[in-house]
Amino acid sequence: MRNWIIFILFLVILIFSCTPLRLERPLTPPFTIKPLPEIPILRQGKYLGKFKVSFYWIVKEEDYKGKKSIPLYLEDGRLLGYFCADFIKDFKIESCAQLRDGRIISYLKKKNRAKIVDKPLGFGFKLTPLKSIAVDPEFIKLGSLLFIPNIFGLKINSHETHNGLFYAHDIGSEIKGRKIDIFLGYKENHHNFKLAGIKHGTEVDVYLLE
Repeated sequence: MRNWIIFILFLVILIFSCTPLRLERPLTPPFTIKPLPEIPILRQGKYLGKFKVSFYWIVKEEDYKGKKSIPLYLEDGRLLGYFCADFIKDFKIESCAQLRDGRIISYLKKKNRAKIVDKPLGFGFKLTPLKSIAVDPEFIKLGSLLFIPNIFGLKINSHETHNGLFYAHDIGSEIKGRKIDIFLGYKENHHNFKLAGIKHGTEVDVYLLE
């Protein structure tokens, strides 16, 4: 009898040792790697030539210190608040800012006023980070869809890359001739362009798709 018990126990151990271990949940969460989008067929677009790149971004009030002595008024004349001189200076250069309370404001240059907005304002368009650019309308029509092959594949974050497509959504007093100004959203995004060798003054190829 004892031999039979030992034999049965041996069979049980043998069965469990030969059965593969099944995990109800994977050790690491599933993930997918997005492939690079296909490069648009360049022969369908018009080559506009080489343009020098610059960048602009949303100025953050929280990055500035100093006495808040400069008033800033809204479009209707109401006082928005008092701010330090450096913040006001950079806000008027970049034309968009984020206040400490999270609100976004755009600069209305002709009126010398600020406007509270949900997204920064371009010239007749709302700006989209890393997709909107300022152009000289004498060279590129506002609203145009553009392709910049130098930026195709640029790493945006750990799982996204740029498809090289941009929209002409803005103009700028310093953007004259063969120049384009890329709207970064926040200044931190400039780092990705630097890593790709695209800095202020770098020349890139621009194609008109629409």
